[in-house]
Amino acid sequence: MGMKLHAPESLGNATLLGVFDSGTPEWHRAREMSIGGSDISTICGLNPFQSAYHLFCVKSGKIPNTVEENWPIRFGKAFEEPILKLWQEEHPEYEVFRTGTYQDNLMPFRHANPDALARNSETGEWIVIEVKTGRQTWETVPDGYVAQTQHYLDILDMNRAVIVAVAGMTWYDIWIDRDDFLIDTQRQRAMDFMACLTNDVKPEWDGSESTYEAVRWQHPEIDDTEVEIDSLHYLANAQEKFDLADTELRKIKSQVLDAMGRAKSAYMEIDGKRVKVASRQAKKDGLPYLVVHKKRGK
Repeated sequence: MGMKLHAPESLGNATLLGVFDSGTPEWHRAREMSIGGSDISTICGLNPFQSAYHLFCVKSGKIPNTVEENWPIRFGKAFEEPILKLWQEEHPEYEVFRTGTYQDNLMPFRHANPDALARNSETGEWIVIEVKTGRQTWETVPDGYVAQTQHYLDILDMNRAVIVAVAGMTWYDIWIDRDDFLIDTQRQRAMDFMACLTNDVKPEWDGSESTYEAVRWQHPEIDDTEVEIDSLHYLANAQEKFDLADTELRKIKSQVLDAMGRAKSAYMEIDGKRVKVASRQAKKDGLPYLVVHKKRGK
């Protein structure tokens, strides 16, 4: 695409740290002890793949950053510029620019590195652009992406952003207006998280797989010792409830699979709309199994 670069030394409420290619050592160093757009979604509990506790452990050096550049990440990077080019063709009144990584002057532990910026040639307004890709179509824009754009709008002192996405082979062009209530909430969550890092205080526990894996990473060895824990009855009670719920879930799955027969998916109607609840999938030549589609926001 050959996008132009717009990375002045000062932009909004922020100062330029540099123009780094994604994934380079310089890019990682600029993010190590700073809160960026993807971090704020995690801190606010809006990232389905990482918990605040896991992020705390990574940034405090308790566990390594094990994020690998898998196919979804590589796909997203490869198609970022073509998607931006398509968006600019749809919006000829805008000129799209690459930009750099900016440090917040008011809260220096925050940074912004949006995928692109765009300037309206008619009004002179600057906007933030975020590009997303995904396998599944969206019913609504994921809340974590909204938090990310609000984070950038705050630091760069802009009023509008657009999330441009190709998800499930569907094109999305979603405009996000600045929301000062959300911004104030996210600022407070960022300050609370940085206080945890500074004072080495663990964030609140949650029930995510991400938190469980972060704890496992910290204690890989097994010593021939014992430790007394007063609250172990909570674990026993939780395990009993889980076993009962797991049995009930398998029973209902069996009933649904039987009712579906050879069908690929099952739906129910809610407020006049079809909502896919479950689908039958199979790996290679294996027997089909049931996948339950979680409710949005859960």
